[in-house]
Amino acid sequence: MIRHDADAGTVTVQNNALRAVISYGRGAVFREFSNILSRRTTNADRDMFVLNIRGRDLASGDFDVTSVRTARDEVLELVTVYMEHPGEDLKVRVHLINDNDKTITVLFQVWDGYKLGVPSAVTMHIPLLANLEAGGASEDRYYPSGIAPTKKGADAMIPMTEGFCGSDILLPLVVCDAEEKFGFSVQFPTMSDLNDAGATQNVNKQLASISNERELACHRLGINPDPSFNDTVELRISGISGGWAEAFSDCRDAWQSLYDFSEYEREDLRWFSRGAVHNFVFLYGREGFDHEKQEIDVDGLLAAGDEFGGYDTVTIWNQYPRLGVDARTQWDFYDDFPGGRAALREAVKKFHDRGVRVFLPYIPWDRGGGETTEGMGDELARIATDTDADGFQLDTMRDLPYSYRKKLDAVRPGLVLTAQHHPLKKRPVEFITTSWDEFWRADPMPEADVFRFMCPHHISPAISRWLRTEDKTVLIRRCEFGASPIVVWQDIFGRWMPYSAEQKERIKTWKRTYLKYREIYQGSRPIPLVPTRTGGVYCNLFTGDAAGGRIYSFYNDNDEDCVVKNFSVSGEKIDNAKIVLGDGEASPEGGILTVGMAAHEVVHVLVTGQPAH
Repeated sequence: MIRHDADAGTVTVQNNALRAVISYGRGAVFREFSNILSRRTTNADRDMFVLNIRGRDLASGDFDVTSVRTARDEVLELVTVYMEHPGEDLKVRVHLINDNDKTITVLFQVWDGYKLGVPSAVTMHIPLLANLEAGGASEDRYYPSGIAPTKKGADAMIPMTEGFCGSDILLPLVVCDAEEKFGFSVQFPTMSDLNDAGATQNVNKQLASISNERELACHRLGINPDPSFNDTVELRISGISGGWAEAFSDCRDAWQSLYDFSEYEREDLRWFSRGAVHNFVFLYGREGFDHEKQEIDVDGLLAAGDEFGGYDTVTIWNQYPRLGVDARTQWDFYDDFPGGRAALREAVKKFHDRGVRVFLPYIPWDRGGGETTEGMGDELARIATDTDADGFQLDTMRDLPYSYRKKLDAVRPGLVLTAQHHPLKKRPVEFITTSWDEFWRADPMPEADVFRFMCPHHISPAISRWLRTEDKTVLIRRCEFGASPIVVWQDIFGRWMPYSAEQKERIKTWKRTYLKYREIYQGSRPIPLVPTRTGGVYCNLFTGDAAGGRIYSFYNDNDEDCVVKNFSVSGEKIDNAKIVLGDGEASPEGGILTVGMAAHEVVHVLVTGQPAH
């Protein structure tokens, strides 16, 4: 609904969740921007923007409003406020786009007539955003990945980044009331994947880089206006009544709507999701090769794997770091293996007879002068044919030509591609159906891998190769907390770094739990880092797509035992609570969960009852 009162100089934009009122009698300001579901009037009398040019701040109230126009079609409603500042030769258009559901998009466009004959540096501050309030007695702000900072002040959510280019996964700013229910979710749509603010006219990535409330309150966006209204800042503001869980779900839905995930529905590729413990072994090392018999020691390797609960896959690495000492290519190493490819095929058969799948490596950087990209894909398909392997580990890679997928499909169905790093770009995400969650930090807790929750059908076993005894326990906790499989890698380029007996037993226990409740852990709508209202305690929520309950994964990062009381997500009602992993206590007192847990430990609680809506 749009109501324009020209006599009063106001425009009201309202939908099922939000009401925005613009007053333009003298300049233009937000008279209010409220979540009507909360029955509170909030964000009163805010300038729409503040521009700084040549050392001077110009607020929206300092501009002359030249016209206000409205328009609508079958889906959307639009209000545009036209403003200009003749003294500085600046013009601004502010658009409010109403989806008639629960979102109002606020879009800013700035025009600079180059008063001095050349472009001047311009920054923009948005008061509505800087001090966005939900309207309760107090507000909890989560921006955008820092929703649950660690004790050291770092983000507990691990973002998707890569140098000059980045991912299109950008989490929203969420502001909720004290009950963590009513408030706002603000997304910053960005079409470009460039991280360079000067290379794109949409500067929303600057907003997505803000990591704390101080930066948010003081933000100054560097914009690049010229005489064409081509510089934009866009805020997609939604009214929420389900707190962070609703905001994250909305963000994921919007992101997934741009993708085609039909490759993940292929039954022939789903076998990987049914595994929990994966092994990485050097073909020439003592862990998996019998040097006396000159053959892969399948029985010995799998017997060792039984201590972890059994390996579901093994990745047999046969080239690097030996690769490069002479003219041999990665393909030659398959022939130079004792017995050649036929012997490797026989070893693969032995693994298959034991119910274990086999990955082989693909190394893109070992490319001979006469090799082409498509030719390497042909060699990869030939390896699959010659060895009967089940998939390929894509060393150092996030991406792969789609033609490789087609070449492997022509060999036989069910060959899985797993990348060393999460794919960033749209097409690789759609057809590379699994990757490692590899990290290099010694203290990976508490952390939540954002890709695991945004794309939950993309299975990502966790791995950190150089961790020593104490750190390996933290690695296992990270797998438990994020409900992910694990890669067991103990021979690190000749340095033997084994797991302890206690750690092996813990992985075995995690595998039993993960597979027993796999349908819940692999559900399509997990929520990371739900607020616990208890300092130092973090929580992820996993919900199965069918009936069967929900699992809360708690981690206590305190140095002492801790109890989380009165825990719920957006008004859910809990009938029963049961500890399914870790040592702790859980009880549903009056439909609200209470959980006790030891210091620096993970506890999983299976709950049944009425979920949040």
